[in-house]
Amino acid sequence: MTLSSMLLETARNYPKRVGIKFEERVLSYSEIDKRATLCAGGIMDLGVKSGDRVAILMKNCPEYIISYFAIIRAGAIAVPINTFLMPDEVSYILNDSGCSLLIYDDSFADHVVKVKDSISTLNSVRIGDIPECEKECEEGSDNDVAVFLYTSGTTGFPKGAMLTNRNLISNAEASREVMDIVPRDRFLLFLPLFHSFSLTVCVILPVLTGARIILLQSVKPFSKVINSIIKDRITLFIAVPTIYNILSRKRIPVIAKLLMKFLIKIRVCVSGAAALPESTIHAFEAKFNIPLLEGYGLTETSPVVSVNPLKGTRKPSSVGPPVQGVEAAAVDGEGNRVRTDEVGELIIRGPNVMKGYYNKQAETDEVLKDGWLYTGDMAKIDKDGYIYIVDRKKDLIIVDGMNIYPREVEDIVMELHSIEECAMVGVADGRGSEISVLYLKCAEDATVDKTDVEGYLKERVARFKMPRRIKVIDDFPKTATGKIRKNELRKWEI
Repeated sequence: MTLSSMLLETARNYPKRVGIKFEERVLSYSEIDKRATLCAGGIMDLGVKSGDRVAILMKNCPEYIISYFAIIRAGAIAVPINTFLMPDEVSYILNDSGCSLLIYDDSFADHVVKVKDSISTLNSVRIGDIPECEKECEEGSDNDVAVFLYTSGTTGFPKGAMLTNRNLISNAEASREVMDIVPRDRFLLFLPLFHSFSLTVCVILPVLTGARIILLQSVKPFSKVINSIIKDRITLFIAVPTIYNILSRKRIPVIAKLLMKFLIKIRVCVSGAAALPESTIHAFEAKFNIPLLEGYGLTETSPVVSVNPLKGTRKPSSVGPPVQGVEAAAVDGEGNRVRTDEVGELIIRGPNVMKGYYNKQAETDEVLKDGWLYTGDMAKIDKDGYIYIVDRKKDLIIVDGMNIYPREVEDIVMELHSIEECAMVGVADGRGSEISVLYLKCAEDATVDKTDVEGYLKERVARFKMPRRIKVIDDFPKTATGKIRKNELRKWEI
């Protein structure tokens, strides 16, 4: 099965069922499929051939999803572009991927002008100007590359992960199993569509199942999200840790809590894209009485690796066991497996693992070894197979020969109600060691006393793990999905 044939099959099985609702617009699955076919023909009319790369630079809208499937139906490869990037950064991805066509919406017209100044050969088309025509499209195979998804670039220049139809569909099928998704489910999609988490969990998964996508342009204003939860009878709420952190700390009047029991139909919440503090899980579930499942994944794994199961044992401090068909192990620096509950680098094997990085064989060989993907994340795996992420390998701080995993300290700091977000980084001290620096952002209407934070930590972590400096800031530099850019924090210190 390909993503194109998956959409066609759902349209045949559920032709009149609503596939996408966006503001006052409603599209059935048969309409989505027909529009994807006409758009595919139009793209081919513009000169796109099988194997060509076609970029999408648009805000959330139904045309984004239609274009995504149309590109793949035309036999080309979709390249979703991060809408928060500057023109030079967009140009880098377009050049790196060798895109022949860029589809954009009006809000990015100025970006396109600047991009075309640096890439004179690039063809571009506004989404409303794509000619509609029906053409015979070649049915590809499940092993064909369907999408280039570019990594966030938190540790260097972005790399294009080549994901096949099989990678993406197998991952959606495994997610359907662990989250018990059924056709009557309603997904609220307000995360940016270019992100791997959004595309697989909020687009491919509901299309595979025949479920409904309630699409919002963005998370702001958040009142629209709340209104949609009630009005559209949302059953699955998919978000990033930042949102759950805020919701778990919001004061809710008693009357509002009573009303929520009758008005909110959400049966499960899912968090991904970044680490979720255990304290947030407990606080959120206690306040809303809705299970919050933390998952783990990477762009290179399409992206879901593991999820705490909806049915069965949930371990809030873990990211759950691997989803169906995926294997996980922890290894030492020599590639040997470590013992149960010992920390090592997490490696992944399964049908969801990318084909490699486009045009970057050395970088591919560095992470793909003997069929295993080396994630760069430090983790331990318990006797039941549950994964516990300790930290990013590259975020490891070494102070006088002692290893510090920042997340351990960060999770403890997040227990303080006066802290909304925090991050700890290490910077070279010029003598072969590092200095640890803890950054804090205050919760709304709260103040932070650094001495109180130090005192709280002293009772809970070893002395060598204590941050040498504590700094309070107004906001954190982040990726589009709310992941803190620790490389930027290190630059601040330097």
